[in-house]
Order: sequence, then structure tokens, then C-alpha cells
Amino acid sequence: MKKVICSILCLLLGAAGLASAQSPDAVPAHGTIEIQVRGIPNDDATAISGQYLLDGNGTIRMPQLPAGQDVLRVVGKTARQIEDMLMAAYKKAELYTAPTFLVKVQSSDMHLTEHIVLVSGGVAMKKNVLWRRGMTLLEAIVGAGDITDFGSRYIQVTRGGKTVTYDYFSIRDRGIPIQPNDRIFVPQRGIFEGRPAKLLP
Repeated sequence: MKKVICSILCLLLGAAGLASAQSPDAVPAHGTIEIQVRGIPNDDATAISGQYLLDGNGTIRMPQLPAGQDVLRVVGKTARQIEDMLMAAYKKAELYTAPTFLVKVQSSDMHLTEHIVLVSGGVAMKKNVLWRRGMTLLEAIVGAGDITDFGSRYIQVTRGGKTVTYDYFSIRDRGIPIQPNDRIFVPQRGIFEGRPAKLLP
């Protein structure tokens, strides 16, 4: 009888462990997801859709959302859960009435043999740019199709949890070296933000 009870307890504990385990379809730490959005203006859809690499905290930073609401923790969540999270976040910000999100979780071993740089925000194509030795900030941005008319000249580069802002129109800043797994974010251009007639030192 004791053996039967022990067996039942083991089965129950095993089932509980499986239930609490992370879904195989969930986003792993430092994983990559692809986001597509429909039902919003084309320019906004272009700015939001693309590939996103999770940072060390398991978060992604979404364009257009207000400061303080633009960082979403998605590690351990499935594509469906992230879709619901995105819809709720953009509706809460009262940006769109009926956005539709499609999220794809990419394989966790997709980039094990290569180094990447995530470029997102106001660029033509948000994507993981393949890093190469000697890559500069300008080369990484051009690899994502360059900044758009809606992208700010003040570009944020995050490395090891620290973010530094650089000027896209500065020759010096364009040439800063980029390292593997850097996160480059082009914020939305401010209303009164101008463009210099020529490159700055």
C-alpha cells in the first residue's frame, strides 16, 4: 500500500513539475522574436515590425510606446502570450484601436555560430545585422536599411546594460566600433529636430 501511495505522489509531483516547466515554444533568454503588426498606418507598421533580440533582463523595447511603457518582459512567454501583451500595451497607450500582432519565436540555437547586432526603431528594416570585425555604427545602421525620415539623428547604443547616445550626423560618432550583441535603437524623430546640411566633426 505504501508503495502505491509513493508511486501516486511521484506521479503528481512529476505532473506539477511539467506544468510549471517552461513551454518548449516559449522565448528563451537572449532569444529572438519576429513581430509583424497589421491594422495600423503603414509607416507605423514599418517602424514596429521586425526582429527583436531579448536583452540580459529578458526584455524588448517597442517603438511608439510612451517612455516607461516601452520595455516589455517577454522571456519565458509563448508567441500567443506576447501577441496579447503587445495588443494590450498599444491599446493602453491609446495609439491604435484594433492592432493585430503576429509573433514568431526563432530557434534558440539560430545564432550560436554567428555574432549579431540588433538594430531597431526608426530604420528601414529592424533586423539582426550580422556582425563582422571592425564594424562601425554607420555600417550597422546601413545594414538595417539606414534611418528613415521618422528616425532621430540621436542613436542609442546599449552594451552590457549601459546606453550611450550618438549623433548620426557626427563623423566621429559614425565611426565608433560596434561589438557583438550590441543593441542599436533609433528613437522617433522629434517635431523640432532638424537635419544638418553637412556632416559634423
